Order: sequence, then structure tokens, then C-alpha cells
Amino acid sequence: MRDVLDDDLSELYPVRGSDDVRLARLREQLFTEEPKPRSRRWIGIAAAAVAVVMITGLVVTLRPSSRDAPATMPTIPATSLLEAATMLETADQPTTGFQHVKYLLWHRIDGRDGWGITDVQFQYDAWIPVTKGESVLVYRRATGERRPVGGDQAPLDVLLENGYRGPVLWSTFCAASPCQEESLTLPPNATTPVQKLIQSSFALMSPFTTNKEKAAIYRRLAETPEIRWDNGKLTTDGTAMSFTVDPATGRISGAEDAAILNGNGKLSVTISYEWVAQRPS
Repeated sequence: MRDVLDDDLSELYPVRGSDDVRLARLREQLFTEEPKPRSRRWIGIAAAAVAVVMITGLVVTLRPSSRDAPATMPTIPATSLLEAATMLETADQPTTGFQHVKYLLWHRIDGRDGWGITDVQFQYDAWIPVTKGESVLVYRRATGERRPVGGDQAPLDVLLENGYRGPVLWSTFCAASPCQEESLTLPPNATTPVQKLIQSSFALMSPFTTNKEKAAIYRRLAETPEIRWDNGKLTTDGTAMSFTVDPATGRISGAEDAAILNGNGKLSVTISYEWVAQRPS
């Protein structure tokens, strides 16, 4: 084979006498050089392809076998008080931590001493512990925000004279968990739809009313056809009072002109809920 290679090299590179040594070195290099290893790039590509196949198989394996599996099933909004009651009764309840209930209120304060009418904003925060015997914490304060309604506007310190911190929305005081809302039982005179809605106001707004207790109130109100459900809003003829139930959770999320303990006046409330591990000290 070396002879054949010599002939081929001679045709490609005409050899002068002085090139004998160079030709010999070239021929020796061709026969002694080890073949170059196959490019590692193809190994990398093959490994990547195998990885894709494995990941695809894993995704298929972990995907729920049914689109109706509980992990992917969306919450069906409530379409009535009875459905909202069932939602509350079956809601998951943490075993530790605190339920933080936040109330954001706009309360109308009528003009006095020649001043006009103003809507003043208040914020209430209640932290209700899950663990029995732990202290309950409730804060009530004015946020400093206000909206003029009419007339000359009084300074905020005049509107909040005597340490006024906003209307009282529920009647119960609770120092430590578990708390029991005291206004759960309707009085005997609550016979008309208006009376039933008004008398239920404190329990519906109270942070101390449990989900099961509120569900019982919903079912009791649902027995009165005149108390209407309109996409989560509860109303009845004869009063401007209304409550808003979040169809996604069954919780009370707002109220208009709800009953208050220390006076009257236009009132708008937004309520939010969250579970937290800690509370303010």
C-alpha cells in the first residue's frame, strides 16, 4: 500500500531530489497518525434527544387523567343563598394562625355647627386566632381620607371629635378565642323581610361569626322570598340596606347602609379576608 501511496503522492507533488526527506516524513505521518475521534457534537445531540423523550414521558405521566380532576376543577360560583351557605359549610379551615378580616368604610357624617356633610373613611382590622385561648385583636381608626358631599367642609379633627373612630358594626366583644357572636338568634318581632335583614346585619358583619353560623343565617334568610339574590347582592323592598356575597367564596364582601349601633347615616363597607401566620403585636 505504501508503493501505491508513493505513486499517488508523486503525481500530486512532483518530487525533486531535495524533497526526498520531506516526502518520507509525510508518508510516515499518514501511516502512524491515530484516527481522529468522532465529533462529540453528535453525542450531545443524541443525549438531548433522549432527554426530551424522557421529559415528555414524565409530563404525560404526571398530567391528571381527567380534566375534571379536583386539582384543576374551577370553583363554581354560587347562584343563590343556599349555594353560598353550602360553600361556607364546606370551606377549608386552617388549624393554626389567624383570620384577618379587614373592613374599609365610608361613613357619612352630617354637618353640625354650620359645617357641611362629609363622607369619612375608616378602617377596621380584626385578627381572630384559630388556637383556643389566644387573644383577639381589633383595631378601628380613621384613615384620613374623606369626600365632600355638600357645604363647607369641617377640619378632620372636628369630624372626629371626642375620639370618634367610626360606627360600630357588630354588638359582640370577644377577648380570646373561641368567640361567639351574640346576635345570631332573630328576635320574635323580626317577622317582615325588612326586619329580618336588619336584625341579621350585626351577625353578617361580625368577624366573630363562624362560617357555619353565617351559613345558618343564609338558610334562614332564604326562607323569605322577598329577600332577593341578584348575582350575590341581597336586597328587599322597604329599605336601602343591602349586602354583597362573593359568589366565589360565599363570604360577605360588602354592605350598603348596614345597621350600626351608634347612630344612622349613609354607610358603605368593603370586607376582605385572609389567613395569616402572625398578627401585629
